[in-house]
Amino acid sequence: MKKQFRDFESARDFVRKLGLQSQREWYEYAKSGDKPDDIPSTPQTVYKNKGWKNWGNFLGTGTVAPQLQQHSSFHKAREFVRTLCLQSVQEWYQYCKSGDKPDDIPRNVSFVYKNKGWITWGDWLGTGRIADKDKIFLPYSEAQEFVRALKLKSQTEWTKYCKSGNKPKEIPNAPALTYKNKGWTTWGEWFGTGTVATQDRKYRSYKEAREFVRALKLKGNNEWREYCKSGNKPDDIPSNPWDVYKEWKKK
Repeated sequence: MKKQFRDFESARDFVRKLGLQSQREWYEYAKSGDKPDDIPSTPQTVYKNKGWKNWGNFLGTGTVAPQLQQHSSFHKAREFVRTLCLQSVQEWYQYCKSGDKPDDIPRNVSFVYKNKGWITWGDWLGTGRIADKDKIFLPYSEAQEFVRALKLKSQTEWTKYCKSGNKPKEIPNAPALTYKNKGWTTWGEWFGTGTVATQDRKYRSYKEAREFVRALKLKGNNEWREYCKSGNKPDDIPSNPWDVYKEWKKK
């Protein structure tokens, strides 16, 4: 004999008093043995086209599955969000967790509004900030000309300059990455100092370097260190020959 269930409104009124918060809790309750026989375990099927909307409506939580949610238009939602004066993506997600976000504005906005108006987080929040991958930078030669005028000597000085707030937006923080295969060679060439990273330097052969050094008549390691600091050492002879040359032998 086919079961006779309560009408949708009566069943919903009963269920809402249970204080269940999710579909999972509903199924646990349905298996507990406490559920009246005239309320179905699968209300979404039994009450289809008879009042059923969604689980949030049935349980009384107001929660709507993401695929069923109705969202504000992109422009309307963005207008609201900009009034919040949020400054970063992190602050956006903190706001989403606060419970203050209207239900008709999605949390994963870049996904929901893709091809519906979404541009960047800076545009969404109203900060004007643009992710590095979306920025338009100066050509390498123009950026390099600007940087050389700064007279910076090292990557450490470059990092401090980038953090100072004085760097134009059209010049990247990470030029080695941005200009890879677009003109970049070394930091020394970028700054105009001529300095080359140790791993990129080209040295004389061991035999040629040794011949040159022996002609200096240096008497020990201390004199070698002083010579290296003097500024007279050719760039193609390393300060640390014991690390550079495989032929090096300690005596």
